[in-house]
Amino acid sequence: MRRAQLRAAASVPLVAVMLAGCGGDKDPPKVTAGKIVSGDTENGMKLKVETFVPAASDPTLKSLEAFRAKSGYPAVDYHRVTADNTKGAIPDRIRDVTFAKDANAIATGQGTEARFACDALQYEWPPVEPRTTTQTYDELMKKVCAIQPNKADSVAPGSRAVYYLVTDRSFGQRGIRGMSIFGPRSEQLK
Repeated sequence: MRRAQLRAAASVPLVAVMLAGCGGDKDPPKVTAGKIVSGDTENGMKLKVETFVPAASDPTLKSLEAFRAKSGYPAVDYHRVTADNTKGAIPDRIRDVTFAKDANAIATGQGTEARFACDALQYEWPPVEPRTTTQTYDELMKKVCAIQPNKADSVAPGSRAVYYLVTDRSFGQRGIRGMSIFGPRSEQLK
């Protein structure tokens, strides 16, 4: 009996130390910028993808993040894409990217696809009155959805477009910071 009491008494401080080391930080974790990768579409348009862009570093993202947070929607990570069709001969469209360990992971459904920020705003983040207004939402729609994801010829020859993608910060997206980034035709962007 005495031995069991000694073991219990010895394990209490150990458990307390383990629990103390598991959190208690009042500040949310800071988002650090990711990597910059680039590649081409099948039509020759150049894509430059900046991953994990801090919202405070971009005026459009800052407004979008403020709206999302004020509305109470779950946190997301932002990615900025520059579609450069200045040397292109035919119109092209904006593209999304997929985070995966390798191309085989995409084929087996283990990739994490980023989605267009415009789609997230339009279909997932409606205004929540009175915290966010329809007027603020409409202004954001004009900025974030200036280029529609479903428009086939949204990037004309001789032009350049900047748009945004989002990924959730949920259990399913864990580890995507260390993954490779794939664009059109599941080709790795480098």
